[in-house]
Amino acid sequence: MPSETSPRPGRRPGPKPRLSREKIIGAAVELGIEQVSVQAVATALNAAPASLYRYVDSLDDLIGAALETVFRAAPLPSPALGWRRYLETEAATRFDLLIRYAGLVPEHHTGLVGAATLRFERLVRDLAGLGFTLDEAVLAADAVVDLIHDGATQTLRLRDPADPERRSTAITDSLALYTPEVRGAVERIASAPREHLWRKLDVVLDGLAVRLGTRADADATP
Repeated sequence: MPSETSPRPGRRPGPKPRLSREKIIGAAVELGIEQVSVQAVATALNAAPASLYRYVDSLDDLIGAALETVFRAAPLPSPALGWRRYLETEAATRFDLLIRYAGLVPEHHTGLVGAATLRFERLVRDLAGLGFTLDEAVLAADAVVDLIHDGATQTLRLRDPADPERRSTAITDSLALYTPEVRGAVERIASAPREHLWRKLDVVLDGLAVRLGTRADADATP
């Protein structure tokens, strides 16, 4: 006859895993590019999925908090770099984060919007300190952020979900629809998406330089 202190059949002895909001968010971040879900995070923590809801309200809450953690940990560029290098550095930081933590970013980016608001405002404030008007600073930051987020999404779509080292079937099939001349140019983009994205970024930054120069010339006109 089992003693009263014996563990019940089917239950593992030992203390239950201690959970906290910080541990749960950290586990979501560590999942990286894997599909983030309450079940996946619970499994990583050796906990029951229902127990996580004592600390997070929903999957959206978890994703938003994980993104906030990731973006808060990434340092902002130094304004001493000058406005162009400042935006280039921020673009590189964002792109790398979005690729590394792709599983945290749903296609509609709702979690990202809330998580990145404070960072966006700091970008605007720094650009304003570098000679941009407030409207120009918002325009510049928004243009670069949108470009990088779209570019990261497109880069990820080039990959086969089952094997990130291989190109997705959808991209391979779409290339076959182009004429040979155009296909070659598109193939070069698909083969080096980051380099293509940085050429697009140069176009945006060149346009900002012209815009700022034109305003400076107008301000200098007697």
